[in-house]
Order: sequence, then structure tokens, then C-alpha cells
Amino acid sequence: MKKFSVVLLWLLLAKFGFAQELVKYDELPEDLKPFIYASQSDVKWFKEAKFGVFMHWGPYSLAKVPASWGRFGDRPGAGKKAKNGVPKEEYDNLYKRFNPTEFDADKWIKMVKDAGAKYFIFTTKHHDGFCMFDAKNTDYKITNTPFKRDIAKELADACHKYGVKLFWYYSQPDWHHPDCLTKNNAEYRAYMFEHLKQLLSDYGKIDGLFFDGLGTKYYHWDTPKMLKMIRTLQPGIIVNRRWGAGMPGFPVSGDYDNPEQEFGAFEVDRPWEMCCTISEAWSWTGGKRFKTYQTNQRILIRAVCSGGNLALNTGPSPEGFINPPDEQIYSQIGDWMNKYGESIYHTKGGPYKPGAWGGATCRGNTVYLHILTDFGKNGSQEITLPTLPAKIKSASLLTGGEIELDNSKNGLSIRFKGVQNKLDHIVKLEIAANAEEINPIETVCLNSEIKSIQGIASSSVSLNKSPDALFGKGKSVFAEGKKHKIWWSPENKDKSPWLIAEFERAEDLDYLMLAEQIRNCSVRKFEIEYLTNGKWKTLYEGEQIGMDFSLKFSEIKTKSIRMKILKTNKGRVPAIGVFRVFRKQK
Repeated sequence: MKKFSVVLLWLLLAKFGFAQELVKYDELPEDLKPFIYASQSDVKWFKEAKFGVFMHWGPYSLAKVPASWGRFGDRPGAGKKAKNGVPKEEYDNLYKRFNPTEFDADKWIKMVKDAGAKYFIFTTKHHDGFCMFDAKNTDYKITNTPFKRDIAKELADACHKYGVKLFWYYSQPDWHHPDCLTKNNAEYRAYMFEHLKQLLSDYGKIDGLFFDGLGTKYYHWDTPKMLKMIRTLQPGIIVNRRWGAGMPGFPVSGDYDNPEQEFGAFEVDRPWEMCCTISEAWSWTGGKRFKTYQTNQRILIRAVCSGGNLALNTGPSPEGFINPPDEQIYSQIGDWMNKYGESIYHTKGGPYKPGAWGGATCRGNTVYLHILTDFGKNGSQEITLPTLPAKIKSASLLTGGEIELDNSKNGLSIRFKGVQNKLDHIVKLEIAANAEEINPIETVCLNSEIKSIQGIASSSVSLNKSPDALFGKGKSVFAEGKKHKIWWSPENKDKSPWLIAEFERAEDLDYLMLAEQIRNCSVRKFEIEYLTNGKWKTLYEGEQIGMDFSLKFSEIKTKSIRMKILKTNKGRVPAIGVFRVFRKQK
């Protein structure tokens, strides 16, 4: 049977309710192929935007549980049964009490605009199946709540008003619909297509779709046909990679990639976006546990230096307001972007690849070095990178202070004079070459990392959260639809937790890196010590670790480094995901 006949048969069968559960192709029909990917010109704005705001919101905020994953019920497509949560009978009726009277779309999107974000992603339907728009084919929707209003419509209007580009998040798997991913999946697929047609027809210009297929395949959703409908309704729209894997003839899914709650690898050719939470959860869980401004700002810087974007998520309250600490962080990011946005917007990652020292962005003949290293009180305020293969015409420090540069065959040496900014030292270089055309320069080998480390801790909560796990012997864990890396956490009763990295022999050291597990950046005071003559001596005292703490210090010789956690946010148990130590470069 010819491919167009397969499609025609599906349409006829769908009309009479007997459509296929799965729609598979040996080869895509020619009329569908042009709709699989957006054009390079359509994706250009996204690559230049760098920063967006994500919001997960729905009746689940009333229960203070993770969106959808807090429901104790069936999970079609997730591959993992629920073990706890709000019973589905209770969860599925939360909408009857959902009345966010403080919701103000104009205020929300103005906050997004003022944060320096260029686009906004909103959850129109999460895995739990509840529609945050006035869906015409279901009663399980926002206009059937006491609130009654179409939230998606008000947000779309506000985005258009403020010039913020709009993405709809939409989950193909639906844990509420009885036909989803069953033998009656065709019935659900028709239901889903109606949603997408409405979302792309009734709300004005839509710039992107953020699918969340949970690892399902293209044939569950007839993705080729779905993409044709999407791009016909909204020409120029871009779609993320989670549309359903395995499409024949198209091994790369989507117009861009989506590393979740983790940094993407350095990649400047294919667009990508890191999506992560401003706090410790995607949705509202009480608003008490959040990452600091510095941690979130540096996540943005790191993502852009690696060649990607950042979509920074907040979960509004059930009343409809943005958590005040989250709102303040967005405002602080906006202030920073107003001062230093030239080093972020319209840039490309590189020419230096990120390392313990920080990362780089570039645009034309300009290079921005984001030096994220903390020099401590006694460390030499100097960084050496590989030689930049171009003449440096001028150099300045955007963040204030003075620098001296020496670009020779021995490397690019940058010496700071009295800098105090612990967030980011931005060195702006004007060079006699197009920086975007320089081959990416590797920097991670500047220092020799010590690989053989014996971890010792005051306590460990489990094997997968132990020193052995942290230093390379643990396994990943499954949570909220994906695999998460291991980390070290002490027991709850451990009020003075510490972690030691012990080496096989005494080493000459001058650099170390620490990072917390991204959902739990809770450290608010810590101390680094080293063992000398049988006694522990303080090397550094700090307030926060976050996702990318790096310390350059005057050379020491020791066999052991100890980190002591002195204070955490709201009494949280710390979660340390990175503890790397480097020998002094010879």
C-alpha cells in the first residue's frame, strides 16, 4: 500500500472511530517531510534569546505536590508506577476548589519582561490531563473551576502586549484520559489533536511548542501528521525534541534539545535549552525552599557559555501569586542583564570551552570571558587559559576593576587587581578576528584532576547518597520521569556534617570545584580545610556552593581536603553532587 493511502485510510478510520492504535511508517510520505523541522531562520531568534521563563501551574498547587507526579494513580507512558502521593480520586477533584483570585496575567508577564527573558513557556496540560485553557472537548479544564476564566488566553494576550514570545507546554501522555496509550489510543489521539488545533488557532501568535512525551514513540501520536498540522496553523513555530522518538528517516528529534535539571554539554551547532527550577520543585510546594539569586544567575551564565539557553521555572501559588523570593530573583536577574546582557544575548558559546575557571561567549570580533572562580582571601588573582589564536586589540573588565593580560605562546594570562565580585568577572576582549569562526578551545586539561579519591563522611543517608557514590561508584536514581545522578547526603540527625576527599599520596593543589544537586542547593555556610602536619587548617570560608563553586588558592601540599557544612536553608539536608580537586599545573 502506498504511503499516502495509509494516511488516507487512517483518516477514514478515524472518522468512523476505528483508527489504528499506532501509526507507523516505513518511510514518511513526501507531503509530510517538509513539516518535520523548522527552518534555520525560524530558529535564529531562539538561539539569540538565551533566556526564558517557564511556569508549572495547576490545581495540584493546592496539594503542594509535584505537578502530576504527586498523583497516586496510573501513569501511562511513564514506565514507572506511582508508589505514593495524593490518591487519584482526591487529586482529580482538586480543580473543584481551584480559585486563584490573585492571578494577574499582566503582572506575571511584566515580571518576565523585566527579568530580561525573551520568551515564556506555560503548562497548558501536564501529564495529569487537566487543561489550563478552555478546551472544547472536555470538562476537565480551568473554566470549570470556581475561577472560570481562561488563564491561557489571558497569558497569551499579555505576552503579545509585552512582546514576549510564547510557548505552550503540552504533555502527550494523559494520566486522566481513559484511552491514552491503550488499545483505544486513536480516540485519545483525536482528542489531543483537537487540543493542539485549538491552542494554535484561538490564542494569536504562538512561537513554540514544548512537548513532554516521557520517552514515548512517534507512532503513539502520529507525530509526522501532527507536525504538519502544527506548522500549517502556526508558520515559523519551533518544537522541542520530545515529540516522540524513532521517526524513520529523521534520527534527530525536534528543532532543539532539552537537558532537564542539568547542564547540556558544550554544543554550539544544534540549539538546546536547559530547563530547571528556580527553587527545588517545578510546582508550588509551599514556597519555602529556593535556590539563591547567585546560584540561578550563574546557572544562566554557565548554560549560555556552553552554547545553550536557560528556561528558569517557577511554580505559582494556588492563590495565583509568584513566590516573593522567586519574584525577587527574577528581578535581580533582570538588573544583571540590563548591565551585562551584551555578554549573553545574541552570542555564541566559545571560543573557549567551559571549565573550572568559568566559560566564554562571543559575537563577531568580541569575546566575553566569564571568570566564575573565587580567589578566596589569599589566592593569587590570576587565571591562565590556552593562547587565544588572534591579536587582542583591547581588553576591559565589564564588572569593574583592573586587569593585565599577556597573550603569548605560554597561554593567555589574566591578572586581576583587587576584584571583589564573587558572582562573575566579565573580561571583554576585542580581537582582530571573527571569534565565532575560531575552533572551540579545550580548557579542562589546564589542571590535572585527581581521579583516585577515597571519600569519608560524617554519615551517609544511603548507598546511592554516599561518598562512594559521589566519587564514582554509585548509580543514578529515577525521579519524575528521568534518571538523576547520584550525590552525597548525610543523615537527617547529623547536625555537623562533613565530607573528606583523601588521596593516595600528598599532592600539590591549587584548585577545587564543588556543586550541589540541582534540586537542593541549600548550603548557606561552609568551610574548606586541608590536613597539614596532622591538623586541619582552614583554606576557605563561604556562604553558598550552588551548581558551580570553584576556588583557586595559593598552592598547598596535602593528602586530604575536608568540607564542613555549617548551615543550610530551612534546615535542609545538603546534597553534594560534585567534589573535584586539581593538582597545580606544572
